[in-house]
Amino acid sequence: MSYSQRLLQQGNSLTRLAHRSRFDAVLNIISNQQYNQAIDYGCGDGWLLRTACERGIVTSGIGIDIEPQMLSACQNNFDKIPGFKFCHPQEMPTQIAPKSCDLVFCTETLEHVGNPEEVLNSILPYCQPRAKVVISVPIEVGPSLIFKQIGRYFANLKGNYGYERYQINELFSAAILWDASQFPSSHSIPTNYRAHKGFDYRKLSTILKDKINIEKQFFSPFPWLGNLLNSTVIFLGAVN
Repeated sequence: MSYSQRLLQQGNSLTRLAHRSRFDAVLNIISNQQYNQAIDYGCGDGWLLRTACERGIVTSGIGIDIEPQMLSACQNNFDKIPGFKFCHPQEMPTQIAPKSCDLVFCTETLEHVGNPEEVLNSILPYCQPRAKVVISVPIEVGPSLIFKQIGRYFANLKGNYGYERYQINELFSAAILWDASQFPSSHSIPTNYRAHKGFDYRKLSTILKDKINIEKQFFSPFPWLGNLLNSTVIFLGAVN
């Protein structure tokens, strides 16, 4: 089973809803026009980029990922689709021309890196002026965290879904007080790879405002509930 299939088919109804809604929301946000060359940073097995191609949203693109098995999966998934290539972040200077891309995807990735600002700085030189930027990250603070943990718990009972557990005081701090900085997590110590626990999307929002022109902010899977009972926040912006 591929990485994207695990997200979309395993777990339970809550986790599947969260992942499917996020993918659909990202694609719907930019479905009103066609893009010549897209970057998908943190592309995984290429499912999002391939779906964007099949829907006629993008005509060519470059997928970036640090995992060799993901890049290999991308090569297989795009075996008969011309115009797409995949590489490690360190290979970007040899694979992408400066100011050549008019769309950037970076979904469910920046919560895992030690320095999101550094990643953004590495992507933006390859963007054309006014290129669209779509970034999604999980909401791991506020009341939605309680429902996410419930969904993760029951998904894990059905199989090796995997999730990070919270102590009662940690969950109270993050979900009720909106403070994820008062307990140990990968986001409270210096490390290159981080997990979801302790991530606060509001800090990323501050960084993004200095890097791009944020046009809209969306929430998924229930847009009308804002940041209270949603699993994901999606930023739509444009390169200055």
